[in-house]
Amino acid sequence: MAVVVIGNATVDLSYEVPRLPVPGETLLAGAKLVDAGGKGLNQAIVARRAGADVVFCAALGRDAQAAVALERLRCEGLSAGHLARLPVATDESLIFLARSGENTIVSTAAAAQNLAPEMVAAILDRLGPADLVLMQGNLTLETTSFCLRRARAAGACTLLNAAPIAFDYTRLWPEVDVAIVNQVESRVLTGNADPSAAARVLRQAGVGVVVTTLGHDGARMVDQAGECVAPAPDIEALDTTGAGDVFCGVLAAALASRMERAAALRWAVSAASLSVGRRGTASSFPTREELARLRGSALAGAGGR
Repeated sequence: MAVVVIGNATVDLSYEVPRLPVPGETLLAGAKLVDAGGKGLNQAIVARRAGADVVFCAALGRDAQAAVALERLRCEGLSAGHLARLPVATDESLIFLARSGENTIVSTAAAAQNLAPEMVAAILDRLGPADLVLMQGNLTLETTSFCLRRARAAGACTLLNAAPIAFDYTRLWPEVDVAIVNQVESRVLTGNADPSAAARVLRQAGVGVVVTTLGHDGARMVDQAGECVAPAPDIEALDTTGAGDVFCGVLAAALASRMERAAALRWAVSAASLSVGRRGTASSFPTREELARLRGSALAGAGGR
């Protein structure tokens, strides 16, 4: 089964600050980090490291900044053959990283917002029941809806990480096999602060399986069989940037390999937890060797609901 990631790619500029700034405040930053990022690229990298056969589709500008993302693709063994090169600036994310591990992120999205349905149609035409499509909220509603509908029509499994929340997801839910949200997104999308109740609302809206990440409390999966919870290991958080993408990439790879869902959830939680103990975006992601070790531990762990 191939994991087809359709999303965005950015250049991440991270500044270490003593704490997150308040409105009107100027802070002096410590170290500056430049890395490839973007939810789409991040999740594609992690799924590839987790052993999946990955196809990545995104848009980049025709500028010098694009070289950062292209080099990361080359290093990860991901093809650049499905990248659209557009006459806009390559998307960037500006990240303020506090010593507590918390972050604030502001991103541009001109390239991602200009990835049109016709630019990804050729990939979707090749989908079949053995494939899995992973998307996020960085593209337009039109393109996201088009991809999910075509994927479902081809019999492919669809995963949607509903972040960022840039449009109304209501009409998309019936096309989503697995929705992945964090606690904040869960509450915003449903108006319900309780993750379990919010998950039931999303399932009633048409989603097959709802996965909610709970930070240091791990993650919860709700499907037709009930609820499954995977606790997180106790790790000091240095940088939470990209942790959600690690979770999504590993979960996609796990489901693509037909791993049992409870084990898949444990694997994704342990991988995301490992990443928060490191600084940077893609540079903080677990290696292939680490992911293989965590996979073994997840498979050996106690299952059940």
